Amino acid sequence: MTFELAFLLFALVVVIAYAVQTATGFGGMLVCVTLGAQLIGLEEVIRLIVPLSFLQTVYIAIRHRDGIDWGLLLGRVVPLMGLGMGCAFLLLTKVGGPWLGLAFGVMVLALSAHDLHQFRAGNAALHKPVSKAASVAALLSAGVIHGIYASGGPMLVYAIGREGLAKRAFRSTLSMVWIILNVILVVRFLLAGDYDRNVALDLLVLVPAVPFGIVLGEWVHHKVDERRFKMAVLLLLIAAAISLIVRYSAQLR
Repeated sequence: MTFELAFLLFALVVVIAYAVQTATGFGGMLVCVTLGAQLIGLEEVIRLIVPLSFLQTVYIAIRHRDGIDWGLLLGRVVPLMGLGMGCAFLLLTKVGGPWLGLAFGVMVLALSAHDLHQFRAGNAALHKPVSKAASVAALLSAGVIHGIYASGGPMLVYAIGREGLAKRAFRSTLSMVWIILNVILVVRFLLAGDYDRNVALDLLVLVPAVPFGIVLGEWVHHKVDERRFKMAVLLLLIAAAISLIVRYSAQLR
């Protein structure tokens, strides 16, 4: 697939996704999966972006390792999300194909529309504490979503974004979460025989897209109004989610 037009366009999507992640601090994986699924298919995107994510998360976790909240990470986040991922792996044996794509489109549409509404209304609601039960439910849901779509970030941020962590600790802890959980995903893909020579070549082609996206994101962060950029990203996700819903609904007929 390495030199097909769709794959080269996907490489551009990876650049955009990491630019968004660097500029705004959120949504990189979600952007990559949502837009990439339009080009090379949902399952193929997930297999490729999971190992690519280590380029950014390992860098952050090593450089800012003293900011990792190990108590929160190992005491609550990883066990609950790990349990959710286990449920996801069982679910994947029962459901597949267009249903997964349709469910992902609906999820992205709902999350993006909700975030856009909250963003336009102001950020006050984003700082209200959540109950322990809601936090547990969100972490389990994040694990399920990450196990299926490698995009559990929105639910994880909802669960621990109001724990009072400093910005540096928040970013470092989240990076360590993705390292641990994505190792599990990569092992699962390896055991399933999803990685071969062709996939390795695809990954090599995509590697330069990550630092290029980070550099572009830094430029956007300093040159473009952050509020307008975030709204543009959310609108892009909404449009892409609607496209996925239409595409996979047609396949169910």
